[in-house]
Amino acid sequence: MDINSSNCKIFLEGQKAAVLLVHGITGTPSEMRYLAKAFNRAGYTILCNILPHHCSTLEELKKVTWQEIVASCSDDLKFLKEKSGKVFIAGLSMGALMAIHLAYKFSSDVSGIIALAPTIFYDGWAVHKGQALLPLVWHIPYFRNKIDIRENPPYGLKDENLRSTIHAFYSNAEIGKTSDKVVMFGSPFFPLASLYQHHQFSKVVKKEMPRVKTPILIIHAKEDDMTSIRNARYCFDRIGSPDKSLVVLEDSYHMITIDKEREKVALEAIKFLDRL
Repeated sequence: MDINSSNCKIFLEGQKAAVLLVHGITGTPSEMRYLAKAFNRAGYTILCNILPHHCSTLEELKKVTWQEIVASCSDDLKFLKEKSGKVFIAGLSMGALMAIHLAYKFSSDVSGIIALAPTIFYDGWAVHKGQALLPLVWHIPYFRNKIDIRENPPYGLKDENLRSTIHAFYSNAEIGKTSDKVVMFGSPFFPLASLYQHHQFSKVVKKEMPRVKTPILIIHAKEDDMTSIRNARYCFDRIGSPDKSLVVLEDSYHMITIDKEREKVALEAIKFLDRL
């Protein structure tokens, strides 16, 4: 058992199959820690690596491309396949799309997908309406690399205690200043460059969905502040998997792996893993 707190990578060995956990873009493995421990207690080997250019400076984060993330996650999948033989993938937000993409790309190597708050459209109730204008400028590299969107409450969290902890860091964060708390809480700013990469990747995954036949569990909050339930229904309706299910949460926002119903998320996911 090894949780590396210095770089936030999570690797836990178990007796059953392996689960690759993929955190969200601009996020950190810490957002998957509760789920990782729950899966490991249920007997599963867990790996959650830091996505390329993450958990560092804002300028470094802006360098990431969706192709780099795919390459990194593909390597992690290969590692787990060689180690355990049977591998599932569970991802949050953009990580959920990565799980679908890897199941498409390596169909014989992925035994199941857990898509947590899959994010295709940023259309939640807390998203500033002005963000709808961003596609007008994000194709221009100058603007793409200059615009950084400050994360604002509720930060994907209905849990007020956890929200206040994150707010203490996010509200005082300044562009150009680095904090080691990024490793725990993720970036206080969402670079337009990262949003653009997410958008480009989502276009790829939308085309692949009908050809994905891997069993899938989708979990999404009805009140998701960042990505409405429409995202989950879009995935459910278009995925080609004959074995698919959708769980709707009633008391959470976007960060369902750490929010008020995180225990329910873990239990539903383990039930899905165990039956496969």
